[in-house]
Amino acid sequence: MESTSSTTIFPKKPARASNAEGKPLKLYSNYFTIDFDNKDVAGVNKYTVKFEPEIPDNSRALRKDVLKACRDKIKEHLEFYIDYGLCVFSLKKVAEFAKFEAEFEIFKYSFSIDWVQVTEKTDKDHMNFLKIFFNSMMRSLKFETIGQKSFNQANAHSIDAHGLKVWPGFDSRLTMKESGVLLNIDVCFKVVRTDTALAYMKEVREKAEQRGGDG
Repeated sequence: MESTSSTTIFPKKPARASNAEGKPLKLYSNYFTIDFDNKDVAGVNKYTVKFEPEIPDNSRALRKDVLKACRDKIKEHLEFYIDYGLCVFSLKKVAEFAKFEAEFEIFKYSFSIDWVQVTEKTDKDHMNFLKIFFNSMMRSLKFETIGQKSFNQANAHSIDAHGLKVWPGFDSRLTMKESGVLLNIDVCFKVVRTDTALAYMKEVREKAEQRGGDG
C-alpha cells in the first residue's frame, strides 16, 4: 500500500455562514490630506513670467537670480510666492502687475508677471508647489534633505563606544491620487560614522600589520 501525505502552508479560510453579515472596520494609514487653514484661499494661483530680453530655457539659474533681485517688490503684491521654471505660484490672486526691472551682472532686464489660473488639487503644478513649499519648510527647521528623506543633525544621538551618530528624521513623499495630493510621512534614522575615511584606512592597516599581513 502506498501512503501519501500533503502539507498545507497557507491558513484555511475561516468558515462562514451564508447568511452572515459583515462588520464595519476602521483602518488608519500614514497618508494625510493637505488643506489651507485660511478658508478664503481658493487654491494655488499660477502666473507666467516673461523676460525682456528673453532668457533661454537652459538658463534657469539666471531667471532665479533676476527674480531674486526684485523679490521684495514681488512680495509687496503676492506676499509669499514660489518661482518654478517660467512660472510663479502664490496663494494670493493679483489680476495685474506693473513691469518689474532688475539689473544683474551689469545687464538690465525687465519682466512681467501674468495671472493664468487657480490650479486644481489634481494638477501637477499644485503638487510641485507643495513639494517646493514642504522642502523649504524642512530647511527652515534645520533639517538636511537627503533624497526623499530629511534629517535633524542638531538632535543627533551619539554612540561614542562605536564612533557613530544617529540622525532622527522623516521620510516624506507627496503622492497624487484621484482626490488630490496626499502626504505620506514616516519616521526614519540615518547612522553616520564619526571617524574619517583616512582614519578608518589607518585602523585597517594597523590591524593587518598586527596579524602579520601586508601593510
